[in-house]
Formats: sequence, C-alpha cells, structure tokens
Amino acid sequence: MQAKRVLSGLLISSALLLVGCSETEDSSQANQVKLSKVENLMDGKQEGFLLILKEEDGDIGSYQNKLDSIAKKNEVPINIYNTFQPDAKKIVDRANFEYTSKLQGERLYYVSKGKIKDKLNINRLTDETFTNTVNEFVTNNK
Repeated sequence: MQAKRVLSGLLISSALLLVGCSETEDSSQANQVKLSKVENLMDGKQEGFLLILKEEDGDIGSYQNKLDSIAKKNEVPINIYNTFQPDAKKIVDRANFEYTSKLQGERLYYVSKGKIKDKLNINRLTDETFTNTVNEFVTNNK
C-alpha cells in the first residue's frame, strides 16, 4: 500500500514537472529572448514571430505588455529581441548584431524555414491601431 502511494506521488510530481517545463518554451506570451533564439529562427531551426527592438535603456515593457495579450489571444509565442541585450539581461553595445542588414528595429517579423515571410513596421502604429493591426498580422501568419 505504501509503495503504491509513493509511486502515485512520483507519477503526479513527474506530470506536473513536465507541464511546467513545457510552459517555458511554448507558452503563449511575449518573452524577451537571447541572441541564440534569433539565430535559431534565422538558421531555420525554429519558426515564429520575432520583434526586434533597439532600446538602449533595456525598457521593453510597453511592447511586452501589449504583445503578451495578443500572443495569448492567438495562442502563439512572440519573441522580443533587444539588440542592446543579447543575453536578455545586460545592456551592451549593439554593434555586434550580425543580422542588422536583415532585421530592422521596431519591426515584427514572421520567420519560417530561415526566411522572413512577413514583416510589420510597428513604429508607425498608434496606440489606437497597435492591437488590431498586430493581432491581424499574427492571425494571418500563424
């Protein structure tokens, strides 16, 4: 009887751990990512949405909050990469961003098989048009 309880407890714990682990990478939210994620997208190892920012102070909060609700609504992750934070933490000189010629700041991209399939200049969107326009972009590309 005791062995069954232990085994049952282990199975439940394992299931919860697996659910928790799967949430981090595939979650339907906007997340700041490291340069390695951008490389995986551009090398064709992964596909998805990628917002490139050039925030010298590292403040991406206004974009992250808006994109988070859009990602949840569409059940897709949206990756946010700030060229000044290649490790998603420390502020650095962005001169080392090798994708500058392909990926411009203030643009939301949909990348598939290592190619940019669609892009949206979010810099020109107003607060009133941002949510609807980005939501339409995501819906059309997911």
